[in-house]
Amino acid sequence: MAAAQNLKDFEAALAQLQLPLFNVLYADREGQILYVFNGLVPVRAGGTWADWQRIVPGNSAQTLWQQYHSYSDLPRLLNPQTGWLQNTNDPPWTSTFPPQLNAKNYPAYLAPPSLGQTNNILRPQRSLQLLQGDEKLSLETAIAKKFSSQLLLAERILDKLVPTAKALANPLGLEAAEVLSRWDLNTNADSKGAVLFSLWALSLSRFGIFSTPWQADRPLTTPDGLADINTALAVLEGVAAQIKLLYGDLDVSWGEVVRMRYGKQDLPASGGPGILGSFRVLDVVPDQDQRFRVVAGDSFIAAIAFSDPPQAKVLTVYGNASQPNSPHVGDQLPLYARNEMRPVWRTRRQVEANLEARQIF
Repeated sequence: MAAAQNLKDFEAALAQLQLPLFNVLYADREGQILYVFNGLVPVRAGGTWADWQRIVPGNSAQTLWQQYHSYSDLPRLLNPQTGWLQNTNDPPWTSTFPPQLNAKNYPAYLAPPSLGQTNNILRPQRSLQLLQGDEKLSLETAIAKKFSSQLLLAERILDKLVPTAKALANPLGLEAAEVLSRWDLNTNADSKGAVLFSLWALSLSRFGIFSTPWQADRPLTTPDGLADINTALAVLEGVAAQIKLLYGDLDVSWGEVVRMRYGKQDLPASGGPGILGSFRVLDVVPDQDQRFRVVAGDSFIAAIAFSDPPQAKVLTVYGNASQPNSPHVGDQLPLYARNEMRPVWRTRRQVEANLEARQIF
């Protein structure tokens, strides 16, 4: 009864605090789980999601809206048969899989109708891949999955790229193919081949990578195939030449090139761009000394087990402080670099045992 009341109170709060949060997930110790697409969505006269992403005239009754959709109108999924929920900034329809929410039951303008209508396909697919097949996860297993840095794009495309490069490429392309064939498909700090593949994929993306676009009857295995093998090989050879010039070797490790630099910290990164299908997301920009610096991605992480007593580990990746002179600027980055999280101190004894300072007023 208490858990039911907690869920009821939670939903009542969501209804009162509708904000542009969009995806909200809930869980309690009784095993109840809930997904809500909790956004402030205007009630529109019609149109699709794509229609309302463009500039529209504001002097027409057809585009004028006067109220928001109520909480009861929004996509909501309680206790799906799969036993799990997820969201990685994807539309409501893939909150679990096989889908139990149908876009056709909601206004067409509410959200993209499928993964194929979004710019971020691979990371949600990787999230779904990580969750399928496990009836129950331990806290340790859940944390290990969170820190997965495998690139789904590599899993999907290397079996086309490497054999073709070995058959058709010039000597530098052959060397690149050998490096990629030995790569573990991860963007861990010690992964060799990740720099080559990621720069190739990001460079090729402006030309188009896939020959087969996302398809509704293959929602987790498309897009797929190489659109233009000649362009793919030319880009691979160009990127390989650049890497050799900058770093001296094609199998330079990911962490040597991609750095987490914040405060006094300068650490090798583990994790990669979500657009390449990494669940552990770190977005990077070019930095000085021919390296790349992490500027976005994972921020606050929490893993909770509703055991007795509850277990919880958390991490604020960049730390809890931004004041220049604080000793806590970036002080949690080393934990993140080691795939670790810090315990939650929930009792008075735990808090007092870890006091840094005490101020009596």
